[in-house]
Amino acid sequence: MSYQVLARKWRPKLFSEVVGQDHVVQALKNSILDEKVNQAYIFNGTRGVGKTSIARILTKALNCEKHIKGEPCDKCDHCLALNENSLIDFQEIDAASRRSREETMNLLETVPYLPASSRYKVYLIDEVHMLTKESFNALLKTLEEPPPHVIFMFATTEIDKVPATILSRCLQLNLRLLSEEEITKQLSKIFKEEKISFDDESLKIISKSASGSMRDALTISEKVVSYCSGKLKKEDVQTLLGIPSEEKIFTLLDILKDKDSKGLYEFFENFDENDSCQNLLESLMKSIQEISLMQFSPDKESNLSNYAEMSPEYLQLIYQIGLSNKMYFETSSDPKGLLSMTLIKMIAFCPEEKKNFKPSNLNSMKDDSLFDWDIVLRKIDLSTLLNQVLSFSSAKKDKKNLIISLPKEKIERINDEYKKEIASSLNIYFNEILEISYDSNVDLNKTPAFIKEKLDLKNSSEAVEMITNDEGFKKISSEFKTDIKNISKK
Repeated sequence: MSYQVLARKWRPKLFSEVVGQDHVVQALKNSILDEKVNQAYIFNGTRGVGKTSIARILTKALNCEKHIKGEPCDKCDHCLALNENSLIDFQEIDAASRRSREETMNLLETVPYLPASSRYKVYLIDEVHMLTKESFNALLKTLEEPPPHVIFMFATTEIDKVPATILSRCLQLNLRLLSEEEITKQLSKIFKEEKISFDDESLKIISKSASGSMRDALTISEKVVSYCSGKLKKEDVQTLLGIPSEEKIFTLLDILKDKDSKGLYEFFENFDENDSCQNLLESLMKSIQEISLMQFSPDKESNLSNYAEMSPEYLQLIYQIGLSNKMYFETSSDPKGLLSMTLIKMIAFCPEEKKNFKPSNLNSMKDDSLFDWDIVLRKIDLSTLLNQVLSFSSAKKDKKNLIISLPKEKIERINDEYKKEIASSLNIYFNEILEISYDSNVDLNKTPAFIKEKLDLKNSSEAVEMITNDEGFKKISSEFKTDIKNISKK
């Protein structure tokens, strides 16, 4: 193959080439120099930040014939063999496709054998969290007391799914997301070497879109370079990636600042159907975040300075509304309609105009002694499942702190997505950002389910009493020698 994609061509081969993970690189180099090599390593981080790349470089450094200050020479037979994926003492396994206990046992059967030509035999298991419970159990004993010639290296994007018994036997190294500046600097270096022309704004857009992943940045670059024929321009990059222009974001900020419902209507009348509604909302939220931060550093120059007079409370509120609605774009069949309703809600829930809150709501916000969890649950907008689960809960509110108490078996059903939905609905209802926590100290007498059951019983008793006292019913019951209880049973 004559052409190699940028992500593979520019994959780091030395510790010095790794971008943004200095804390991990320095720790590994020191351990090599001090000859304090661990028996097992686990690299944790999101996609494209260098987990397997660093593991491969560490393997080279450990087996290198003449490493320099912990850095592999990249010239000896062992280094060249690993670069060409032909080092027989190095096995890279994908746990997603080889996750069963039988496959793990087959791998462990090769552990006792000495390396063919290297100092260490290295097993690198990528996406280790995908292994089954039985596979992890099979690893435990070997991982605790491996032969001196064997080193295990694991890479994972979901460290919480790896059993604690495995983590306790490994040296854990957490890789961080790269900053936009670090990605921009590396892209600039790569584009110059590849003789690709670019402007600074194009690099900034790609760096933001990469969300801290260097591999994502290079993958996006491949697409952009192909589209722009090797000449990157800001407008072309924005068009390809669906990034809205600054003018559109400023228009939306003006609409929110002035509570201009007419302007919002005109905005959607002239809406470009090719624009990504989700990207538009995300860009708007980033601008709101920048405005909020700018209010704490007024001397900082910014093209968003005109919006610094927006109240911090309003900025927090509309950011929370955007955050809660963003999750629905993936499943929505009408993203434009979802975006329009999100922006309408941002205008409607204005701190200065509490027109969407009833007086009872305002009283409950001002006086915690009037807080009624049953009324709150009936007023806020939650999914049917959440309403059912929370009907067995009680709650206490103290200023901005809200404690929701649920039975233990119910708490387990409240995942992070549900917590976000609850927080968003409550923040909108109370018109403030609440600190919400959960415990199992539920007061059963104050749960909406108990209150409803009590009310139903009361209504039933009143209905029985009313029918029993009816003269017509008295006459019928005396003739048939029966009463209301017997009739209800039948």
